[in-house]
Formats: sequence, C-alpha cells, structure tokens
Amino acid sequence: MALTEQQVNMVMSQSVEQIKKYITQGLIQFPDDLAKYKDTPKYKAIEKELSSIPSQEAVNRWKEIEAMGQGDSAALAAALSDFISRFGSYAGNGTLVEQARRQFSSMTAETERSDWESADKESVTALLTHRRKYPSTSHETEIDNLVWALTDKDNAMQINRYIQEFPNGLHRMEAQDMLGAQELWKGVSTDADLVTLSDYIQEESLSPFVPRAMEMLQELKRAEIVKMLENPGTYKVDFLKLLIDEEIFTKHELIAHGVCTEGTFDMLYNSPELPSIEQNENSNPEISKGATDVFLFGIPSSGKTCVLMGLLGSRNFVYDNAASGPGGTYADNLSIYRRHNKAPGRTYGNFVAQIQGVVYRDKSETTYPINLIEMSGEEFAMKIALNPENLVDFEDMGTGATKLLTSDNRKIIFIVIDPTADGLIKLSSTLKDGSPITRIVEQDIIITKMVNMLIKNPKVLKNTNAIHFILTKADTLGSREERDKIAVERIRSLYGKTIMTLRDICKSYSINKSTDYQPSLFTFSLGEFHVGDLFEYDSYDADKLMNIVTSMAQGRKEKGFFNSIQKKMS
Repeated sequence: MALTEQQVNMVMSQSVEQIKKYITQGLIQFPDDLAKYKDTPKYKAIEKELSSIPSQEAVNRWKEIEAMGQGDSAALAAALSDFISRFGSYAGNGTLVEQARRQFSSMTAETERSDWESADKESVTALLTHRRKYPSTSHETEIDNLVWALTDKDNAMQINRYIQEFPNGLHRMEAQDMLGAQELWKGVSTDADLVTLSDYIQEESLSPFVPRAMEMLQELKRAEIVKMLENPGTYKVDFLKLLIDEEIFTKHELIAHGVCTEGTFDMLYNSPELPSIEQNENSNPEISKGATDVFLFGIPSSGKTCVLMGLLGSRNFVYDNAASGPGGTYADNLSIYRRHNKAPGRTYGNFVAQIQGVVYRDKSETTYPINLIEMSGEEFAMKIALNPENLVDFEDMGTGATKLLTSDNRKIIFIVIDPTADGLIKLSSTLKDGSPITRIVEQDIIITKMVNMLIKNPKVLKNTNAIHFILTKADTLGSREERDKIAVERIRSLYGKTIMTLRDICKSYSINKSTDYQPSLFTFSLGEFHVGDLFEYDSYDADKLMNIVTSMAQGRKEKGFFNSIQKKMS
C-alpha cells in the first residue's frame, strides 16, 4: 500500500541511515514512495547509499536460485542467465550478479570456448549475442573493447546502445563525454561561421570533432577569400579586422591570396584621419561657359567618384578650385583621398559636383577647358525611376545636373556602369513634402530608360559631341589584357539593344562621328582595389581617359604661363 503524503514527509525527516533501513526492511518502496523528493540532496544521498545494496527482488530471486541445487543443470544455467540479464543493470546488485556470472561461467566454459572461437569479432550483433548467451563470459573485457571500437562515434544512437549494454563498461565515461561533444558540435555546425568555429577549435581542443571543425573552417575561409576578392569595396573592414584579431586570417594569408598588400594591410590599422567629403546640395548650379562639359552618370556606387578622382589626378589636368565653388573643395578632398589610396563613400541627395579646369597637352599651345560634372547616383537613378512615362524632358526632372545638361556648352556624356552590380539596388530619397520613398531598381533598366529619354531631349543632343560607356572596377575583370574583351561581352549581353538605340540617336544628331556614331566602351580602375576601399594607385586608365576626353573636347590656342613652362621643360 502506498504511503500517504504525511507519512512520506515524516520518513524524509529521518536520517539517511534510518531511511535506508526502512527500505531494506521493505517498509518503503524506493524510489516510488519518495519520488516527490527526487530533486533534493537527501534523496540523492539515499540513492547513493542504496547503490551498494542489492534490490530486494534480486535478493529474493537469488535465494530461490541457491535452493535449486545442482540436479537440473540446464534449468540452473537458464536461471543464472536470466538473473544476470534482469539484475545486471543495477549497480547495487553487482555482488550477486558477479556470483551468478562465476557460477554460470563454470557451467558453460567449455561450450563458450568453442562459440567464442567461431564468433564474428567484426560484428557488434554477434558480440552482443555471445555476451547474452554467456552472461558470465570470461571475454567480457574483450567484448567491451571490441563493441566500443566498432561503435560509430558520430552516431548518438550507437553510443547510447553501448551505454545501455555496458552500464558499467570500460568506456562509459568516454561514451558520455562523446554524447556531450556531439550535442555541442551539432549546435556549432548547424549555423557554423568563421568566428564560432575558431572559438570551438580553441575551447574544445580535445573534442573528437576538432578535425571536422578545422576542415569546415578552411572551407569557410576559402569562401570568405572569394567574397573579399569579388567585392573588396563593399566588404566590411571591421569584420576583416575581427577575423585578423581572432587569428582566423594572418597577414601572410591575406597577402598571399591577393586580398591586400603590405601597404594596404598596414593602412587598415594605421590609416590617417582623412577629411569628410562635403556633399552640399545644389539645386541651381552655375557653370563656366565656353568649356566642354564632361558628365558622369550612373547608379549609386557605380564608381563615378573614382573616375572623377582619376581625372583630377591626370598629369595634364589643372582644376581651378576657387572658380569651381563647392566643387573645388570637393576636388581638393578627393585628391587627398587619392594620394592616400582610399576611395570615398557614395554621393547622396541631389549633390552635384562641378569642377572647372583645363587640360594642357605636351608640346602643344592648344588647351582644353572642361567642366567635370558628377551627380549623386542616388538622385540620378531615383529621378529616372520615379519619372512618369509622359515626363521625358530633363529640364522637368528637377535636379541640378539635368539643368546643366541643357546649357549651351558642348558636352561629352559618359554612362558609368558597375560590372559588379548584377542584382537589385535599393534607392532611398524624400518627396517634396518630406516623406521618405524607396524604389527597387536594376542598373540596366535605369541606363536603358535614360537612353530612351535622350530621344525626347533634342536640346541636349544637339550640343553633345560624344556619348560613351565607362565600365568601372575593371580590376575585378582580370588582367589588363583580358579586361576589354570581358567588358565588351558583358555590355553586349546586358545593353545590346540599348546600344543599338543609342547609335541611332547619335547618327541622327551627328554624335560620335569619329567612331561612326557607335558608342565606345572604356574600362577604368584607379588601380588594384583591396578590402576597405583601399587601392594601389595606377594612373594608366585615368591618363588614357583624359586623353580620350581631350580628343573629343573643344580646344583653343592660347599662349600663357603654362605654355612657357612646358616649352622650357621640353
């Protein structure tokens, strides 16, 4: 009869020794009667004490076996085998079970010897079958070791089987540790990342899963290197520093894979504080008349600012920072960034940079006044994305740069394309009432839409000398010898129809006459870029592009200070 709650409480108020006596006398059924207190220290102390005391059921059954005598050996052997199977899992029965094993062993030794010799030592099933048939086998240790050796340590079910079959086995502690290690590894490997794997390898150095973790870490490192090389400009510098500080990547590794150089690596940690790029909105810009206007159009982060940086650094170009107004300060700051081999951030809002300058050609009295004009890619793309189909006049779009397009100056228009911008781009801006607005666009759609708008803007086209494409970030396209071919293939695949439309426009307005009205494609890079928007400056593309600009711009002959200097230096 089960004890009442009051009786249980009274029993638990007694000493552990007294409670143990009640249990051995059969007055209390353990653990059932005391289950209410299973989480208390006293219960656990009782459990520990009882671990060395055989269960009453085992004691009673052993007395029955002892009374059987040796008359019926088969019945006695069966009883001993059953006793070992039934009571062997409880540690307190150990003494009785060991007696049963010895007695059974002496009865079955000869038969077992023959069976053991023929047993398949490579089969867990065969080994456990032999052990069950001969519970007191003299090969217990050997079977224990063999079963553990055959257990798949990656399989929790097999490890649990070992623990169930060998509750006091030689490898029980190792098996339990293995289960814990498996559970931890499962959590780590499910959502593995570089930092988590690195921490796991360091903190769990004795885990059997460390080799697998190291293999996975190397795979992730290779994938991360690819990310760094494919889009160095957008890769987060802080994350790279974390990977370096955590010793996941070494300086030598990063340099060996081309992620950085000695110089750019040091700049990650020792870069000087550069001036902030001032991007003041200017909805009504004025521009120098009589010069050739060079426009840079493109989506956000297409590389327009890098093109402008390169042109500003061209050895034959001199800009007038005073006459350029806010654009002069902008040009000064871009020049500082170029000298320190760092690309600035993107231009925002309806920011328009206009920089007045002159190109001086070697051994020539002809100079080329030009206005370099860059507008925010955000503004350019947003205005076109929001443009209703019936609103096609640049003058009605409301941006500073589009107003400049309708001036009387001769124009060169470069459509700047980012070869790495293959996916969707999110644009953000504000309406006149101040409410925010976003649009999801794609580069090729925006560029195609702009070209279609040109058809309806003859005032722009009649003053345009040339319209060409610049494919930026050319360092991502391979070697200098490969870039042009890859660039042409990419432009044709995305803009083939647009180019045909643009050629018809050019032919109608005598644009691009020197190239049979065909838009040209120029690749451009400031040099080899590395993570952190850092680059090793190479003026080759910038100088080449400036020569192209002067070949399409209006020149004028004038003798002056720079000409006299050129003559003296030549």
